[in-house]
Amino acid sequence: MLLIGASVSLAQKPPERPKVHSDFTFGSYPVSRDAISLMSKDNIRYMIVAFHEGWGFDKIGKELKLADDDVDRLFSELDTEKLARLDQYNDPVPNMMVIREKDMEKVKVSLQKHSQEFTAIIAGNWSQIEAMAASLTGASGVPKEQLMYEIVVSGILLGGMNDVFYEDKTLVPPGPRRGRGQSYYAWLSEGDPRNAGRVKREQSQSDTNTIVTVGPTLSVARPSMNELRTIHGMILDETESRRLRSFVSIFCKDKLLPYFKSHRNEMMKVGAQMSSGKYTAFGEFLAWYYNQMANNAVDEIVAAKRMLPPTDQYAYAVKTLQ
Repeated sequence: MLLIGASVSLAQKPPERPKVHSDFTFGSYPVSRDAISLMSKDNIRYMIVAFHEGWGFDKIGKELKLADDDVDRLFSELDTEKLARLDQYNDPVPNMMVIREKDMEKVKVSLQKHSQEFTAIIAGNWSQIEAMAASLTGASGVPKEQLMYEIVVSGILLGGMNDVFYEDKTLVPPGPRRGRGQSYYAWLSEGDPRNAGRVKREQSQSDTNTIVTVGPTLSVARPSMNELRTIHGMILDETESRRLRSFVSIFCKDKLLPYFKSHRNEMMKVGAQMSSGKYTAFGEFLAWYYNQMANNAVDEIVAAKRMLPPTDQYAYAVKTLQ
C-alpha cells in the first residue's frame, strides 16, 4: 500500500519547468503600452529569459528553430526599446529584471513582513487621508470607498510615493531611458501573474488637465473630460489639485519614505538574493519590490473594507500645474 501511495503521489507531482520558457508576465512602472505590446510576444519573452540564463544567440536560434536573421530581428526589437543589451564582453543580457519562482520563494517572507509593516503605517494615518478626501468639493459625487481608492492607490502608492523616491535619488532613482523617450522600470515574472503587479496606473493629458486611470486593467480608449463629467468622476480645479498634491507629497515624505530609509540595508540583503542581481542595480530591484509591497497594501486595505477596487478601472482628472 505504501508503494502504491508513493506512486500516486509521484504521478500527481506537476512536471518540472524547463529552464527557459515563455510563461512569464511583464510589468513596468510607469506603464508603457509600447513595452506591453512588445512583451506580449512569446519569442520575445523566451529570448529575455534565455539571456537571463546565459544563453547566446546561436543556442536561442537552435532551440526556437529560427534563422539567424529572425534572431537578430527579435534582439533588435528589444534593443530598440532598451529592454536588452550587450554587456562588456558582447554577450546579450536583459536590461530589466527577471523574477523566477525560486526568487519569489527566497523573498516571500521578507516581502510579507515589509508589506504588513508598510500597510500599518498607512492604516495608522487613515483619518488624515479621509479628512483630505472629504474636503475635496470636486469629488463630492464620488462614493467614499471609490474616492479613497483613487487617493490612496493612485495618488499615494503609485503616484506620490514614486515621485518622492525619484526626488530622493538614494533608493529608486528615475527609471531608465527606454524607446521613444520613455523612462520606466521593467520586469518579467515567472508563473503567477500577480508577481508582476496587479494594479495599473496611467495618466494622459487633456488640454490643461491630467487624466488618471487606475485599476486592474488599462483602458482601450483613454477617457475624455466629457466622459468624466458624464460619470460624475472626480475633477479637481487648480486650487484643489495643488492642495491634494501638497498633501500627498508631505504624507509620502514624512510618513512613508522614512520606513524605506530605515530598512534600506535590510532590503539590500533581500535584493542580493535575486538571480537577476548579477546584471541589475539595487534601484531596479526596489522598484519591483516596492510595487509588490504597494499591491499587497492595496489588497489588505480592500480586505478591511476601507476602499473599493474597480472592476476594470477608475478615472479622474486633476489640473496640470505649471
